Amino acid sequence: RIQILFEQKMDGILFNEPMHKEPIVGNKDIYTEVVDDPLRRVRTQGAVVVMCTMVGVQPPDKIKLNPCAVKETWVDPTKLDMNKAKDKIKENIRLQYQNVIVSKGARYNEQRAHKSIKVEMDCSPEVVYKQCDLIRRYIRDERVIFHYNGHGTMTCNHQKSDYGKSIWVVNRSHSNYTTMPLSNIMDHLKVPAIYVWDCDNAGLIVKRFNEIALERKEIWRQSDNSHPQPKFEESFHLAACDEDQVLPQTPDMPADLYTSCLTTPIETALHFWFHQQKVSGIHILDFVEYLDRIDGEMSSRHTMKGELNWILTAILDCIAWQLLDNHHRFKALFREDRAMSFLFRGHILADRIMRCYQVTPVSHPPFPSSAAHPLWRSWDLALDSIMNELSLRIRFNKPPIHGQISSFFFDQLTEFKVSLQYGKLDDMDAKQLPLLLQMLMAYQYREETLQLIGKYLDRGPYAVKKFIHVGLIVYIHKLIQNPVKEFKYIMVLIWAKVLATDRTASTSDLLMKEAQSRRYFLNMLTDTEMSVQTRSMACFCLSILAKNSPANQEVLLGENLISKLKDCLEELSSDIYQHKATKLQKCSLLCLGYMWDRNEKPLWNAVRCNAYEEVLQLVDHFHPETRAAAVYALGTFLYTRRQDSEHGASIEHTIASKLLKACDDGSVLVRKEVIVALSRYVQQYEQCFDVACKTYQEEARDVRQTRLSLCEDDDMSTSPMSEGRRRDVGFNINKSSMLSSVRLASNKFLDTWRCIKNLERDPHEEVRNLTKVVVHFIEKNLARLNSRIPSENTDSSPDSNRMDSPKNMHYAGLAYLSQYMAVPKRTIFGKGPEDDDVDYIPTNANEERPSLLIQTNFPEWCEASFAKPLVQKREDTDPNSEIYLQNQERVLEYSQQSSDARATFSKRAHETIDSQICCMKNPRRPIQVGFHPFESLLYILDELQCHVWNYSRTQRVHSFYCCEDRGKTRHSILLNPHFRPFLCTVNTEAEVFIWRNFQSSTDIRLASAFRAFGEIPKQSNPMLLVYGEVKNLLIISGQNKRMACWNLIKEIRLTDIQTQTDKPVTALDSFDGNHENVNVQENLLLAGFKDGYCRMFDLRMPPGNQMVQRFDNGGLENRIVNVHMIPNSDQKRVYVAHASGDMYLWDLRKSDRGRYMLSDKPLQQYKVVNNNLKAVAFHNYAPVMACGSKDQYIRILNVPWGDNLNEIKFHEGFMGQRVGPIVSLAFHPFQYKLASAGLDNVISVYEKVFATQGRH
Repeated sequence: RIQILFEQKMDGILFNEPMHKEPIVGNKDIYTEVVDDPLRRVRTQGAVVVMCTMVGVQPPDKIKLNPCAVKETWVDPTKLDMNKAKDKIKENIRLQYQNVIVSKGARYNEQRAHKSIKVEMDCSPEVVYKQCDLIRRYIRDERVIFHYNGHGTMTCNHQKSDYGKSIWVVNRSHSNYTTMPLSNIMDHLKVPAIYVWDCDNAGLIVKRFNEIALERKEIWRQSDNSHPQPKFEESFHLAACDEDQVLPQTPDMPADLYTSCLTTPIETALHFWFHQQKVSGIHILDFVEYLDRIDGEMSSRHTMKGELNWILTAILDCIAWQLLDNHHRFKALFREDRAMSFLFRGHILADRIMRCYQVTPVSHPPFPSSAAHPLWRSWDLALDSIMNELSLRIRFNKPPIHGQISSFFFDQLTEFKVSLQYGKLDDMDAKQLPLLLQMLMAYQYREETLQLIGKYLDRGPYAVKKFIHVGLIVYIHKLIQNPVKEFKYIMVLIWAKVLATDRTASTSDLLMKEAQSRRYFLNMLTDTEMSVQTRSMACFCLSILAKNSPANQEVLLGENLISKLKDCLEELSSDIYQHKATKLQKCSLLCLGYMWDRNEKPLWNAVRCNAYEEVLQLVDHFHPETRAAAVYALGTFLYTRRQDSEHGASIEHTIASKLLKACDDGSVLVRKEVIVALSRYVQQYEQCFDVACKTYQEEARDVRQTRLSLCEDDDMSTSPMSEGRRRDVGFNINKSSMLSSVRLASNKFLDTWRCIKNLERDPHEEVRNLTKVVVHFIEKNLARLNSRIPSENTDSSPDSNRMDSPKNMHYAGLAYLSQYMAVPKRTIFGKGPEDDDVDYIPTNANEERPSLLIQTNFPEWCEASFAKPLVQKREDTDPNSEIYLQNQERVLEYSQQSSDARATFSKRAHETIDSQICCMKNPRRPIQVGFHPFESLLYILDELQCHVWNYSRTQRVHSFYCCEDRGKTRHSILLNPHFRPFLCTVNTEAEVFIWRNFQSSTDIRLASAFRAFGEIPKQSNPMLLVYGEVKNLLIISGQNKRMACWNLIKEIRLTDIQTQTDKPVTALDSFDGNHENVNVQENLLLAGFKDGYCRMFDLRMPPGNQMVQRFDNGGLENRIVNVHMIPNSDQKRVYVAHASGDMYLWDLRKSDRGRYMLSDKPLQQYKVVNNNLKAVAFHNYAPVMACGSKDQYIRILNVPWGDNLNEIKFHEGFMGQRVGPIVSLAFHPFQYKLASAGLDNVISVYEKVFATQGRH
């Protein structure tokens, strides 16, 4: 019951959407930087392997143990002939590097393998240089591996000056050792390259290489820079040991242990495991048998060897991901090049294995040590389980098992799921991310992995960046055509998250280069079986692909995207979707705007299929964001057309006319987009608006000179003054059909300019600032035109010699419009006009006119919303979040206080209010006072400011200009009283301002502002507000003959209520506006007028017939001070208080036909004060009312009989002064307290002190 009550209350919360609570700006931090171009990445395509093993020869300066490691590339040269051993070693290392460079199954023939992989055994420097030149010439700008094995050479001489700057090889005759300088290798191999040093003191070689590279870079800087800059310092190095270290000689391991880790990691890891583990019942001699029984291929994950390779690859990637702080470097090392990732994974394995033999591998760039990483325990566990299964198979002679043996991936997936659900992944690196790529490759984990990826990406932009850096996006692209229906939603979610964060060209090119990829999103958009959210994300992906990319727009146009978007909008207009399709409509409109933005071909396509007409209809949509998106799309339409045509101009005038109606929209978001769209219209017809601006200025001048009052008709273009001006400036020069069209177009431009000038006085500052740019642009053009004087003029009148005269300005506009209207016509379904068909002549062809470009961040803000959580609930809608619980507590507190007040005060019809608890002096004369429902605060309005007081401390909290210093404040009410109250104020110009957190001096913010009637009232009438909480309706009076009815949820004006009298409204009350004790279904409005009559309106009735009752004034023609409706079971009682002090109580009943009926006479009529009644207040729950008189007293009476309970004439205290003339009274919503405000600027708060309460 509590949850249902809370949800019902939250449904009516005003201004609780993100567009009201956050600035409308695009979050620039969510876009990733351009790191590289995946379509042009440097890949390793070749290798030069120099093997100086010198089989059978003992180097003179090396001491080898006996026994020692002798295997090279898993070949034991002591068991073969020397030449055969060399050939076997040479062939093995070639095959190993072929496996490193090329994946199994790729197109790679033997001839190409011999060209791209050069292996030389015990060679001279000249041979090495030759092979380096050949391989560089063959693979051009791609990366080359240079592998040096110096196991059979001498150790570097520490006494030589070139110590470490050269490596040892043999001479041509193989009779002696010789050195090969590193600088020569650099000259022949060039860049880019990877160097692998498998020899003693290998770390010293890396150090000297980098020194030489820096020296060459410095020499280049000091030279004339005529040749390209060398980038040898960017080369990658992998070294088997550090400086002053020798390679291990353990006989159970191969001599080229480091090379084995790099090129054959599985075999090396198995050797290391067998020689480190002590498995009971397994002798070391069984090792070969075990290796033979580990069957399968590395690429097959269903075999034992494939599973081991799968697990080891995942572990090595995870270790690298966690150790590298720079994720860009991880992507460069482990995702962009197969060979580089293969070698660096082997380096991580070598770091663990070789440190066990007191040898430290070295790399450049430096790689952190991984020997003690906890994931190695997971690898040992996986090996234990697999080898235990293998032992059982050998012992019992079982057949091979095809399937997964280890539970490694299941355990890691479970850990990631738990971390995602309960952990704070924004504070950690999500160490399982690289594992997800390996799990995506396995069908049994794919669906669950995709679900977890979607939830992880929903965490925010930081998750998307890590997702991209870890390299998952390429494989996700491969899965985009998966036919499984369950994958479609999560795939679209993933791509929506990626495109909302990564705006590099590589991501869009990845989707646009294949027709199947883009058609995937097109099919999702038109698939009515998919959810609206899924289709919204697909539409968003298409819009990002089309944005600012003419090439992509052309491709998507060929896929009939505009026609499909138009069909989608038609489908969503049905009543089936109602409020569910708002986001899809918004995305479709933005996509249309992006498609025809500065591209005429899609624009004319939209004209032919009438897509723009669907957009025009959505300008009147109920949701503000959809209306803003529709206006944005129309604005790009106006901005795009560059070729003059009659049909295009007609469409633009139609769009402009529609935009003029949206100028009075209640949403600030929509009005900002309207002025931006109108600025495009102004720029298209700049010269016409010069004429319209001048005409507007002349009209305003005539109004000021003749002091004529504005006519009451809303259409200013039909006023007598306006018609007279048009006759003066020559609008009726010719009666031809062409000039009639010109006149009609001129009227449209003038009406548009009036609307723009009206927006220049908009109550919201952001709208005003945007409009001022447009007005300044045209007025600056007009000033430039006024500065010109024509060289010849046949008119002898004084005004004809002035360029700024209305007649000359109008003739210039007619000349342009005549040219414009005379362009060749085109058929609706024909081809758009070509450039040669249009003879466009500006006013001055040699003049370059300034450009008008204003814009908002609304499109970027809409895009940024997809970077926010889509799967997870918003924090204020998640029942487990702290904000949700706080909101629930606030709403329940309000309901509990309402129930307690009803039970406590309903029977206190004779309780007096006679104790003054505070007395405060306001800076200015107050006009209204009110209580905050939850805090001990009063808000006091004067004509300029709102003052917030803490009446328990008699201290002013703060003051602010509640109408932004625009006009004088007239009235205010509280909105959202059951949640977080908003203060709604109205000024003399009928401008409504709604303030969020008005009680706070630091967090106060303007939530919304709009003009109630669309224009400034012609007379200064009382402005009154009343809010209907059930239907979220705000009623505003102030104009003669009508009141405005606004829906604050939709932020639109629903209707104008015709009052059927010329007298102004002086009192308002809504039946569902101030009463919480009943569930009201009717929409009744009660209005009191200055002539003493009270009228009741039913808002469900059609416009013009909304008045259903008129109450008799009893011959009293003085104004009504207050009207109030109180429901009482089946009866509704209406109180009408006149300024003379007379109170009428009417009994309102329903007839059998459902119409409202009044009794012939009021139930009661009595005097509440003798005369000069100024204020009346009714308590929501206690049967009492308070009446304030101009004669300086307050009278408390019971309801309904009007018995006088007590009077307040003096302030409390010794020699208490007389209360001032009362101007406002207000009861606390739940407590038995009364606030009063007087003309003497004194604010008082009174209450009844009960026996158990004590005195404040």
